[in-house]
Amino acid sequence: MQKRNIFLGGTIAGIVFLDVVSKYLIRKLLLTPTEILPILKLEFTENPNLAFGIPFPRILTILLSILAIIFFGNLFVKNVQKNSKIGTVAFGLILGGAIGNLGERIIFGQVTDFIALLTIPNFNLADTALTIGVILLIIFHSKIFKQV
Repeated sequence: MQKRNIFLGGTIAGIVFLDVVSKYLIRKLLLTPTEILPILKLEFTENPNLAFGIPFPRILTILLSILAIIFFGNLFVKNVQKNSKIGTVAFGLILGGAIGNLGERIIFGQVTDFIALLTIPNFNLADTALTIGVILLIIFHSKIFKQV
């Protein structure tokens, strides 16, 4: 097995692990909102909707998540340069975040959000990983994807 696949799997597993543990701890231990900084607090919320609280039927949300995981997995395998470490990290973050939220949607019908930043709707570590992964793809596009 190639090193990049092992690294990709490790990144995905690490993100899913951190996401599951953080959500478990928030559900069990965070009884009231806790301010970290004036612009940042921990605040437990449950989100049955898409990102940013956009309402969408549960089954369609799950199907879209599965399709996104398949799409990004296929994109990684077919289009990412073999030696692109940043590409492997980016796709690991995206896939790990998507899998973390998908698992919780399937089990609980919603995701646990707990990071409250300014007026942005609450989010979680899986959302953060997804966002960072997409930003990395945009910034390092020419270094990640095979040139045609």
